[in-house]
Amino acid sequence: MLGILLDAATIVFFMYMFKKCAVKSQLKNAVESLAFIASSVVSVPIGVFLGDFCYSSFFRPVIIERVESLVTTSGDVDTSMNAVERIMQGMPTMVNNGARIYKTTTGESLNQINKLLAGDLTTATGDIVDIISRPVIDGVVRALFFAIAFVGCYRLFRAFYPTIEAYFYNPDRAAVSPTNGMVLGSGRVVVIFLIILSLVQLVGPVLPDFILFRPELYSQSFIFKLFSENNLIMLFLGEGLTA
Repeated sequence: MLGILLDAATIVFFMYMFKKCAVKSQLKNAVESLAFIASSVVSVPIGVFLGDFCYSSFFRPVIIERVESLVTTSGDVDTSMNAVERIMQGMPTMVNNGARIYKTTTGESLNQINKLLAGDLTTATGDIVDIISRPVIDGVVRALFFAIAFVGCYRLFRAFYPTIEAYFYNPDRAAVSPTNGMVLGSGRVVVIFLIILSLVQLVGPVLPDFILFRPELYSQSFIFKLFSENNLIMLFLGEGLTA
């Protein structure tokens, strides 16, 4: 049922966005679509670079300090709580919230953690922290910097619109044609939708456990599932993450 509601809401979103395109000039729709696409292309590597840099430089050292004692003493403590659960107590809330969706404490990630815990614990902390926390924190920080860079790039590109309009202006391009406007504006509409979907996938897992914040629920929607599997923005923005 929720999937049907999501599909219906998505269709309404597309109808609303294409209706807005239908009342703009053909030239403006074309320029806005190109600006949105160009902003995405520029912003993805910025988000990835700054996300990786912030995790390595700021988050990783702090988390290692918080969980190091939990890792190095994991073999000496007699408790009903397993070693991974103990380590998760020292992790930030966002890592605990996102671990399930990012799958950093299950499957292959869990196997890697257990191998590290069975070896030299004095050198295992950094690797364990990277397995558990890096995908979650890196994903959220990448999304944040991507959003900031995208807004900045789009405003910059949009500032050139008067110059572009003056250069390419002719009565045909300046005319309002609903059909042509929707076609030329489709790039803008699709980019907006893919950005929303990417932010949901990256940030949704770390938010409080509220039904609308659970990314797995969006997989029930045919349209969201279709776009999530063909999302070029997420393909590059989420590269190296398990989300």
